[in-house]
Amino acid sequence: MTDVKQHQMPLKHVVDNAEKAIQIAKDAEMAVQHAQLESNPHKLAAALAELEAAQHALGKAASQLDAQDHEHYGQELVQVQDQLNEAQQSLDVTASNTHLPKQVR
Repeated sequence: MTDVKQHQMPLKHVVDNAEKAIQIAKDAEMAVQHAQLESNPHKLAAALAELEAAQHALGKAASQLDAQDHEHYGQELVQVQDQLNEAQQSLDVTASNTHLPKQVR
């Protein structure tokens, strides 16, 4: 029984990190959308930095998932991996649809 708990803790930690990264990504997307609606270049720049941090967090979570034993924890890891992929794709779309206005001199 102890062995099972010891092996589940790292998986739980990895899944928790992935869920946090997904939430960070959602928050970053919302920040970009709000900044765009307000047409505020300062808020947009900050939101884009947040978006970049979210992309990094998703990448780190994905690599942690890849390091797990997929044969033993297969289905749960596949579901979390799918969620991470969806969040990354969503961030990519948001980033590609976002550009800072050029400063007029």
